[in-house]
Amino acid sequence: LNETMRHHMEWMRFLLKNFDDGMKKKGYDEELKGYVKEGSGLGDWLTFRGRDTWLTHQSFYMAAARCIAYISAKLGQSNELSEMDDLAKSVEGRIARIYLKNGKDYFTPPEAAGGNLSPGPEMSLFSRVVPGEKRCTVLRNYFRREGHTWPGSDEKNFLNSIDDDYLKEMITTGEVSKRGKDWSMGWSQWQGFNEGILAVKYSLKTLSDNGFHNVALNKASGFGCGSFEYMLSHNATTMWESWWRSEDLYSHNHPMLGASAEWMVSSVAGVGLHPKTTGGSTVLFWPRFPNSANVLEFAGATQGTRRGDFSIAWKFEDLPDNRDLYASASVTVHIRLFVPPDGKSVLRIPEYSNGEGVDASMKYATSVPNLDEALMLSSEECLSRRDAKMGFSYNFEFSNKTRLFSKVERKKAIGTPCHSFLFHSTLDDTTWGETKTVTGISTNGIEVPLVAGLYDILVSNWQLRPEVATSNGRIGSIPDYFKSEDVGPYCADSDTFDWNIEDASHLI
Repeated sequence: LNETMRHHMEWMRFLLKNFDDGMKKKGYDEELKGYVKEGSGLGDWLTFRGRDTWLTHQSFYMAAARCIAYISAKLGQSNELSEMDDLAKSVEGRIARIYLKNGKDYFTPPEAAGGNLSPGPEMSLFSRVVPGEKRCTVLRNYFRREGHTWPGSDEKNFLNSIDDDYLKEMITTGEVSKRGKDWSMGWSQWQGFNEGILAVKYSLKTLSDNGFHNVALNKASGFGCGSFEYMLSHNATTMWESWWRSEDLYSHNHPMLGASAEWMVSSVAGVGLHPKTTGGSTVLFWPRFPNSANVLEFAGATQGTRRGDFSIAWKFEDLPDNRDLYASASVTVHIRLFVPPDGKSVLRIPEYSNGEGVDASMKYATSVPNLDEALMLSSEECLSRRDAKMGFSYNFEFSNKTRLFSKVERKKAIGTPCHSFLFHSTLDDTTWGETKTVTGISTNGIEVPLVAGLYDILVSNWQLRPEVATSNGRIGSIPDYFKSEDVGPYCADSDTFDWNIEDASHLI
C-alpha cells in the first residue's frame, strides 16, 4: 500500500477536480430538479425498477474517498486521512441533504416520480449515510415500497402457454395479477427480489442487520418471477444474470446477482469477517433466526481464513409434532461454534423479537473432538441425501405435442438440505466443561469474545410467531411495519450511526 498510495491519491484528486463537472455534463442538476428516472452511467443493473444512477455515482465517489481514508489510517498518513475523510463526509452530507429535503423521510430523490428507483434507502442505511436521528424513520418508510406487474416477453409467452387450471392456481397464489386487461406476472418487494446487481446485497443485509431478518428470509424463500424458486422451476442449476426469464439475451450462468451468497453465510448461518478486522484475523458469529420454523429450521456454514476455518451451526429444538404450530410454539435454539487454533472471534448473542436480550447458556469442550471425522461422515451422509434427490421437487416442461407448459413433480439433488457436521452424532460424546449463563442486554445484544475451541450454546424460550402479511398480496407493502412506532432497537443503536474509520465492511 505504501508503494501504491500515491497512485490512489492521484486518482482521488482527479475525481475531486472533475467529478462534479462530469455529473453536470451528464445532465444531473445540482439539486436533482427534474430527476425522475435513470441517467447515464453507473447503476443498479438489471433491477426491475428504474436505476438511481445519481445515487450510485455519488455513493461510489464517497466510498472511494472512504477507502483511501481507511488505507491512510492503516499507514499512519494523517494528511491524506484528513483530506479523504473530509471528502467522504462532504459527499455523504450531499446525499443526505438532497434525499431528505422533500420532508417525507423516504430517502429517495426529491421529486415524487423518482421515488421508486433502485437502490432505494437500503444502500444508504447499510453504509451509514442516513443521519442517525433519521434512521428509524427511514427504515420504517422502507416498508412502504411495493412491487408491480411485469410485462416481460418470456413471461407473457409462458402465460399464453399454460392450461387454465394452472393459471387459476397462479392467480390464487398472487403470482399472477391483472396488468390492464391482461394477466401478468409480477415482481415482489418483500416476497422475492426486484433489486439489481448492487441493491441485492443491501436489501438483504440491511433487513437482517436491523432486526428484520424474517423479511430478508421471505425475500430469499419467495416464489414467482424474481425469486430463486422461479429459476429452479425453470430447470436452473446456476444463477441467472436477470431475475426474469431470458431465452435470447441474458446468461443462465452468471454471478450478477450472487451477493445473496455472502448473506446466506453471514446472516442466515451467522459467520462472517468482523467489520473491523484486517486480513480476516477476527470473525464475527452473529446468528439470526426466522419468525417461523416453516421458513427455516436450521442452518450452518464455515468461513475460511488464513488462521483456519471458523464454523457455526444452529437448529430449532423442541419443535411440536404439529407443523401448524411452527409459527407459535416456544422452542430452544441450539447453537454450536468452532474457533480454530490461533483464531480470534466475537459472538453476538441474538435478541428476542421484542428487542430484549436473551439469557443463553454456554459451555466449552474440555478437549476438541475429532471434527475431521465428523466433517467427513457428515459430508458422506449429505452426498447420500443428494443422491436420493431430496431437494427441489418440480419444474416446468414444454410439450411439443400439446404446445403447453406443464408442472412436473420430479425429485432433484439441487436444494437438498443437510445438517452441519457440528451436530453429527460422532460428537455426542464430547466432554463439556461447566455451563455458564450469558445474560443479554436490551440495547443491541451483547458481544462475547471467544478463544479457540468448540462451544455449545442454548437459547431457551425462543418464541416463534407468524409472518407479517403484505398488502395487496404478493406485490404489496408491509403496513404493519411502516405504521408501527416501534421498529426495534437496531436502527437506534448510536454505535452504528456513523461510518467508523476501522470498518471496511460498510464503506458502501
